[in-house]
Amino acid sequence: MRLFARRSVALGLSPAIVPVSAWLLLGFVLGPGMLRVLSTDVLAHLDAAVSVALGTLGVFAGLALVPRARGAARLLGGALIESGTAVAIVFAAAWFLLIAQNVPLTSPIPLIALSLGAAAGASGASAFAEGQRREGDHAMHVADLDDVLPIVVAAASVGFAAPGGGPNVIAALAESIAIGLASGTIGLLLFERTDSEAERAVYVLGVLALIGGACAYAGVSPLLAGLCAGIFWRNMPGRADAIIGGDLRKFQHSLVVLLVVVAGAQTIIGPLPLFLLAIFVVFRLSGKVIGGAAAARLVPTLAGEVFGAYLVSPGVMGIAIALNLQQIAPADGRAVVSAIAAGTLVFELLSAFVMRAEES
Repeated sequence: MRLFARRSVALGLSPAIVPVSAWLLLGFVLGPGMLRVLSTDVLAHLDAAVSVALGTLGVFAGLALVPRARGAARLLGGALIESGTAVAIVFAAAWFLLIAQNVPLTSPIPLIALSLGAAAGASGASAFAEGQRREGDHAMHVADLDDVLPIVVAAASVGFAAPGGGPNVIAALAESIAIGLASGTIGLLLFERTDSEAERAVYVLGVLALIGGACAYAGVSPLLAGLCAGIFWRNMPGRADAIIGGDLRKFQHSLVVLLVVVAGAQTIIGPLPLFLLAIFVVFRLSGKVIGGAAAARLVPTLAGEVFGAYLVSPGVMGIAIALNLQQIAPADGRAVVSAIAAGTLVFELLSAFVMRAEES
């Protein structure tokens, strides 16, 4: 049963195609801390490309948000419960521990805690879903849908980085949504009026560059803007969603590799990244297990413990959220990127172990 557009957290790519761990390690080796092939200046020049890649990742999340059959509402509800539980647990734990341990930060604690929580909410279950039993198929759909809440939470966290903190949250969300809808409207007027594939590809890249560039200039989330554009294209008459989806798949591998390698290059080792890593791993695992058990009540074909196991792997979305934070809060952002990148390695090893146990 095809309930939703088949897209995994890694821009539609399974871990077999995009070995996240390998690219993270490669980025770390090439980064400023080791070989310095990707020096600080090079990473600064790649910032614009990262913004475009983040917007593209959001577009894929938006294109997946369309119900296709009966039972879709249950899957969406299960995804919101599952991701919301993980976000809430990691956010509360991070906020409490950062205050209790009096951790020195240059950014507001809510910003760091929200970013960790948002990254914890995302899941990637495609490694289990392909060729697996019915539980894996449902888990893949939930993993597709549970990106939505983390993207919104990550966009809201941008407001805490601006002067004045909390009151800017609504403004940050509104600006991201406005940029996404405006870019979506421009794309809708262009995509179906092209005479050749080459011309259309230029328009698609131009709209994605508009999303990333406008968000970078405004200091808001390209992930949420891309999400809104994707939802807009998916629900408007015409073939805009099919056109952009087909064109994006031609270079999605490169975009994922770019995000993961840059995250690896941004990784640093120190007391703060290790402290945040411990929070992320321990409380994300707890949140996924608890959230999976709660969400399984809306997806009766799954046992709660099986559901939680399928959603262990965070995919690429967590890394994308961390990179977005690093753009707006460079000092503490690198520590968060380091924690989430290392956490992704841990959870990929854990998910591989769970997969082998499931197959045996």
